Amino acid sequence: MSHKNNIHVLSRAVVLDQDHILTCKTRDLPISFYFLPGGHVEHGESAEAAVIRELLEESGSLCMIKRFLGCLEYSFEPGYSSICHHHEYNLFFEAESDGLKVQNTLASLEDHIELVWVQLSEIDSIDFRPEPLKTLLPEWLKSPKNNAFRSVMAG
Repeated sequence: MSHKNNIHVLSRAVVLDQDHILTCKTRDLPISFYFLPGGHVEHGESAEAAVIRELLEESGSLCMIKRFLGCLEYSFEPGYSSICHHHEYNLFFEAESDGLKVQNTLASLEDHIELVWVQLSEIDSIDFRPEPLKTLLPEWLKSPKNNAFRSVMAG
């Protein structure tokens, strides 16, 4: 199957605590970068159920969805950061969990990622992907009513 035809739908968790955001850091790629926890929405699964399942699989913590923040359509060249697709729709949900707090020790249940708390003010200074989230997340978090869908695609 051609990478050019692969479109994926992903559900991502925005977990905040004490001016920090929970991120995943890659462990198994030539370079490390940060991204939000979550993953693919499976056939027949709601986006909310997917983010709850993915966060449980990655951290062992059950989360509660607080609200839908927004959707980002994003495209990139396939390579070391993703071999399965290059065009994705990311659905972002603000979530909370008693087990996911800055003071708690985090242990990833998946070998390919490390769970890392990052200060919100430092997002701009790290390799955080997809890049447009650096400006979109603060916008989405400021207001419950916003321009929830955003695309980086032309036309």
